[in-house]
Amino acid sequence: MQPIRDRINPKTFVITLGQIAKLLRIPQERILNWEKWHNVLWVHIQGIGGYFVSYRQIEQWIAACRTLIRYCPNLNALDRLWQSICHEAQRYTKEALSRLEIIHQQRYLYLSNR
Repeated sequence: MQPIRDRINPKTFVITLGQIAKLLRIPQERILNWEKWHNVLWVHIQGIGGYFVSYRQIEQWIAACRTLIRYCPNLNALDRLWQSICHEAQRYTKEALSRLEIIHQQRYLYLSNR
């Protein structure tokens, strides 16, 4: 099974300070620095220090997953993709996983009826 991270390149994401602050539920002013690393975002928060944020918690990652699901050409490819997403389900928020599941079900029905 191909890991989902091999199919999505977070280096292409346009991530803003505001997005990070909203995700972490802190004021932007508390973020002293942040960097895109290969598998995570590293955020330096005033008063806390270094903090790691999974790309899977960022909306661009969920949007990329939705795109991959919507353009799966057949049921076999859709099943492999969904297995990859489910394999790392603990890294996603419940809300994001539930949104992806709805898109998956819609694509499954579409491909099944073709």
